Amino acid sequence: MKLLITLLILLYSSCACSAIQIERSRVIYSGDHKSAALEIHNESKDNYIVQSWLDDDAGKSEKTMVVTPPLLKLLPDQSATLRFVYSGSGLPADRESVIWINVQEIPPRAKEPNVMQLAVRTRLKLFYRPVALRTTLKEEVQKLKINALHDGIVINNNGPMHISLGQLTIRNASGKEQTISAPMISPFSQANIPFPKGSRVVSLTYINDYGGVENLNL
Repeated sequence: MKLLITLLILLYSSCACSAIQIERSRVIYSGDHKSAALEIHNESKDNYIVQSWLDDDAGKSEKTMVVTPPLLKLLPDQSATLRFVYSGSGLPADRESVIWINVQEIPPRAKEPNVMQLAVRTRLKLFYRPVALRTTLKEEVQKLKINALHDGIVINNNGPMHISLGQLTIRNASGKEQTISAPMISPFSQANIPFPKGSRVVSLTYINDYGGVENLNL
C-alpha cells in the first residue's frame, strides 16, 4: 500500500504542461502554393526535441503529403517552421481534404530523481484546398441548408469544403438555455444534431480559417 501511495504522489506531481507553443489552431494549404507553413516556439528554459508527422482520422499514416523537418531540436526561446508539401497526387481535386498534424515534444532528461517526464502531443487540422475550388469558407457557410426536426436539426453541406461548426445554443419551453458542441461537416454530406423536444435554436457558431469563432446566420 505504501508503494502504491508513493507512485500516485509521483504521478500527480508530474507536469503535463506543453513547452512547445503552436502559432495556430489549423493550417490552410492553398493548392496554388508549393507548400504550407506552421510556426512553433519553445517557451521553456530547456532544450526540446520535436517530432512531427501526418495522419488521417483513424491515425493511419498520410502518404500524399510530407512534413519537414520531421524531427528537430529547439533551444530555449527558439522558433522553427514546419513545412507541409503535397506530392501532387492522391487527394481529390473537386473538394477540400483534411489531414491531421501531430506535433509531439520530447522533454529533456529529468534533472532530479523520481520525476515522471511526459511527451505532450498536440493534434491539429490541415485543410488542403485544390486550385479548382473557386469559393471561400464564408461563402460555403452561408449556403448551408438547415432543416428543423421535432427533436433536433439536420444541416446539409452541399459544397466542397469542410465546415467546422462550433456550438449550438438552444432554449427549451421554460426559457432555459443549453449549449451543445456541434460537429465538423464534410463536403457533400450532412449532420444530424439532436436535442430535447420542444426546444428551439438560439444561435450556431462556426470556426473560420484563423481559428476564430463566428456566428452563423440562421
